[in-house]
Amino acid sequence: MKDRFDAWCDIYERTLCKQVIEPIDPDDMLADVTFRKLPGLTIMQADRFEASYERRPSQIEGDNLLFTVGLAGGFSAVQLGRECEIRPGEAFIGTAAEPVFKRLSRGCGSLTLSVPLSMIATMVPRLDRKFGLSIRAETPQLRLLTRYLNLLETADELAEPELQPSVVRHVYDLLALTLGASPDGAVAAGLGGGRAARLREIKADIERAIGTEDVSVGALSARHRLQVRYIQRLFEAEGTTLTEYVTGRRLAKAHAMLADGRNDGLPISSVAFEVGFTDHPYFNRCFRRRYGASPSEVRASEKARRRLAS
Repeated sequence: MKDRFDAWCDIYERTLCKQVIEPIDPDDMLADVTFRKLPGLTIMQADRFEASYERRPSQIEGDNLLFTVGLAGGFSAVQLGRECEIRPGEAFIGTAAEPVFKRLSRGCGSLTLSVPLSMIATMVPRLDRKFGLSIRAETPQLRLLTRYLNLLETADELAEPELQPSVVRHVYDLLALTLGASPDGAVAAGLGGGRAARLREIKADIERAIGTEDVSVGALSARHRLQVRYIQRLFEAEGTTLTEYVTGRRLAKAHAMLADGRNDGLPISSVAFEVGFTDHPYFNRCFRRRYGASPSEVRASEKARRRLAS
């Protein structure tokens, strides 16, 4: 058990920051932690055992901003003489440049961002005065940041080196908005990470709802509490329209269904209906335009491919 605990402390200190870790129950030290290191950003998602974490003056090696969102359970934190109790959905604003003491409850789940202070301080006035303070769970900017980070966990962007700088910039922008960016900084962040996060949320909603719920601009506007024109502009900024995007995702889902042998007995008209096309001839025209073959030709081709592979 001691070897496992020493290894845990070593990995934690090398990846995030040095701290003295004291488990409350040495026989109950189960932890599930994922570290993601990107250029200028470390993301740690953790379910940790009940313990205290203390960074002492001798362990200070940098000035990164450490922003921790509570996901489950809770924890208390003391820094710069300020004490906070963090419940799920709330966030703690910390700095690696000062000692800190944290007490994690049993079943504590959290999401921590480690960011170079210089990347955020230019956008947020008097950021140093916020260290040791908390942010309420109902803060809209915090909720948007948390949803964006959760969506990243299920997306492919973090594995693509060429996309990582954009993801990091979006996180910086959303973090600055959450911390109270200056008017100029808020405008810049809103045009960057804010819009990117909104668009990602809407796309995830469309992907989930295709074939089961209304994905018209009016329905999306109501579900996300955004103006219709704002949603339209999000897609226009990507060089497309909402209608074109939704049609493309419907067709992609139909193509995947036709390629899946488990759907061989399902009529093509039913496939079209399941992804949201009510006009079968229109579905056929759109499908051929996109894939250069009819739905029946794609199904036949996939059947032949599977026979050769078996």
